[in-house]
Amino acid sequence: MSTQLLINPSAGRGKAQKLNNAIVREVRSHCGDVEVLSAASVEETKLLLKKTVENGSERLIVAGGDGIVHFAIQAVAGSSTVLGVIPIGSGNDFARALGLPSQIEAASKIALSKPSKIDLLKVGDRWVASVLTFGFSADVNTRANHMKRPKGPSRYTFATLFCLPKLQSRHLDLRVDGSHFHFDLTLGTVANTSDFGGGMKIAPDADPCDGISNLTLVTSLGKMELLWFFRRVFDGSHLKHPKVQTLEGKNIVIVSEGFDIWGDGELIGVSPMEIELVPEALHIAKG
Repeated sequence: MSTQLLINPSAGRGKAQKLNNAIVREVRSHCGDVEVLSAASVEETKLLLKKTVENGSERLIVAGGDGIVHFAIQAVAGSSTVLGVIPIGSGNDFARALGLPSQIEAASKIALSKPSKIDLLKVGDRWVASVLTFGFSADVNTRANHMKRPKGPSRYTFATLFCLPKLQSRHLDLRVDGSHFHFDLTLGTVANTSDFGGGMKIAPDADPCDGISNLTLVTSLGKMELLWFFRRVFDGSHLKHPKVQTLEGKNIVIVSEGFDIWGDGELIGVSPMEIELVPEALHIAKG
């Protein structure tokens, strides 16, 4: 079986670089014939992933966080190549939602296991594995991406506190499977999996195998209410708040202009934007 391994050296704020040899050794202990890939930049990484899949790779294993997963699915989605993930990033929301272990030994074994098919979100020609977010949550994403400290999921907690004084709601015109909705929106998400922001279960009922996306829309939330929301989003109990609305759909159109849209921790674009749930778009080894 043709298997390639790509380790993102910057994942986990440098953690991956220290674990490089251990990861290669562990993967090879389960599958001796593994080609180790390397790239010097983000653009080189994208091209290398694309070329690897085009050359007929049967299995591509990536070690890193949500960023490298996002880059990998751009190449792998819609192909027969199986994706394996060894989660060693700062957030690991995709891996957490799929129940992938954080231990290198266990994750390496699962990355070489029999694959399953899962859904993905698609915006134009861009694929998203986990959650698309907009409104206040997008502002937090922007702030977190510019912070060097602290490391790990707590970065999103501090970014939320920094952004809180500028909290505001905006009118959202939304279309879900042809039905129109209007909200005074504080923050919104379109989810394929449950987690975003380093372990926040924004859409606890999201299932990447059910052929439908889950929308969580938080309306007209004040600063104190947002703090209440923030404390409860880690266990999913925020859904009980009367200002939290949920919807489901396969075709979502954010009609309103000017919303920055983030997905998998990456800036996807600015609304208006159409989002499609594509069933069984990815072959993934998840045990």
